[in-house]
Amino acid sequence: MNSKKASAESLWALTVDLLSAKVLVWVASVGRDAELTPEAHVYFFDRYSRLAHYHRIHGRPDKAKRLQAKAEEHYRAGGGSDGPPYAAAMAMPRPTRFVRSEAVSHNRFNGPDDAA
Repeated sequence: MNSKKASAESLWALTVDLLSAKVLVWVASVGRDAELTPEAHVYFFDRYSRLAHYHRIHGRPDKAKRLQAKAEEHYRAGGGSDGPPYAAAMAMPRPTRFVRSEAVSHNRFNGPDDAA
């Protein structure tokens, strides 16, 4: 598979992802006063950023700039900040096991020695 075909497929995939997400948002919000969740904004940020990157690589800087501006709007609306994301999950201690068992008896059984 050559690189031009691969890049065309990724443009196709990104465009379909973006359009299908827009249609789903439209269908979900028909007749309601609804807003996107922060997760949806992050999803749109990711797709617009990828499309901007694609157009930047393929020599369309004006289109890339417009798409990047949309991506940044979604990033801010999704709760994004100017700094890198915090690594809070990495600082958490390892969770303890839910079930603890010690399968060794400390009591001596003084009965018959037949297990059957």
